[in-house]
Amino acid sequence: MRHHVFAAFVLVPVAIFGLAQAGLFSSSTPATARAVTEADKARACDERCRPEWMDANLRLDQIQMVGTAESYKQRPDKALMTLIRMGGRKGAEALDYGLPPIPAQLDADVRALSFDVAYDPKGGAYKNPAGASMAMELLPDGYTKAMSKPGFKVIHVLDVDYRSSCLLLSECLQEVAAWSKAHPRHLPIVIALKTNDRRTPMPGATKPALCDETALNALETEVRTAFPPDQLFTPDQLQGHYPSLREAAMAHAWPKLGALRGKIIFVLDDSAAKARAYQDSRTSLQGRLMFVATDEASPLAAFLALPDPVKDAGRIRDAVKNGFMVITRADEETREARHNNGTRRDAAFASGAQIVQTDFIRPDPKISAYHVSLAQDPGAMCGPDVVSEHCVRFDMPAAAYRTVAAAIAP
Repeated sequence: MRHHVFAAFVLVPVAIFGLAQAGLFSSSTPATARAVTEADKARACDERCRPEWMDANLRLDQIQMVGTAESYKQRPDKALMTLIRMGGRKGAEALDYGLPPIPAQLDADVRALSFDVAYDPKGGAYKNPAGASMAMELLPDGYTKAMSKPGFKVIHVLDVDYRSSCLLLSECLQEVAAWSKAHPRHLPIVIALKTNDRRTPMPGATKPALCDETALNALETEVRTAFPPDQLFTPDQLQGHYPSLREAAMAHAWPKLGALRGKIIFVLDDSAAKARAYQDSRTSLQGRLMFVATDEASPLAAFLALPDPVKDAGRIRDAVKNGFMVITRADEETREARHNNGTRRDAAFASGAQIVQTDFIRPDPKISAYHVSLAQDPGAMCGPDVVSEHCVRFDMPAAAYRTVAAAIAP
């Protein structure tokens, strides 16, 4: 998403900056969720609806979960949005949304999160965003204090879209850890991390620190600080005795759900150059904490990021069949939500991708009724109540089984 915003700010004349300083699974449009009928509620539920059966029989690559694409993002302040709109409507619409706090997302059955992180080893690099000065915006209480601390910062677009529900990555991870401790029987939570070291082309913009191997090592240290080793599922655990991660994934060596409950899985969802820096001289990801999102041919392949489920539908289906975990997107830059169009969302679920990311786990009243949630599709329920986890559509043994990823009480 960030490249459109960069372009918007390049197009805004410097003179303008100077002035500033003075619905669910239906493909129809609009999309609506079908009401749950008594027939739906009465539908028979066999033993495969029971969590015990799921734990013993389903692997991680055989379930489907909803995730958030910018899990931390908050809607920009009104004054800043006015400034952003000077760069064009498209760039402004792409940023004009926000998500609930992390614990609320997890309560709403989200089981995949994503954070854009900026390296700040000394602290203070991002405490004075240029956009705030230009819009004469009063920053939230505690913003400067938090951003002055050393450590990775969670920022969508540097200097522009800097409002986050948790400003420090360590805070975001602490929120996940606290929720996980309170819900120890939850399905595994997949957390994607993407480094943010691209300077925004605008006057007074911050020059970000490069996210090199040193930064990636520091990123891993922050994660290890937040979670004990036995709560993390790592590349070594998947690879086991296989020659490569790719071969392990293609052998469907993913653990059963029972072995992964309460676990956290990290994925570096970044460029090929960042993946190489993270791998360094290793033959695989030996000793590393995070998987990397790469392509199917890579020896490191276990997770793939294929964001367009319409264009890449066949590729996603093949990847899922071959044992890879696929991350795709139901919507992007608010386009689908603004047209209340569920076509891409439907394609994402139909593709079988295990992680379907969205920016709208609930409708945004300022935009439309569009949203993405497995819990609101009657076809995703095989029991009368959404009180724990329910599996659905056991049509083919190789299919990715949809689940409502609600936590089971300990």
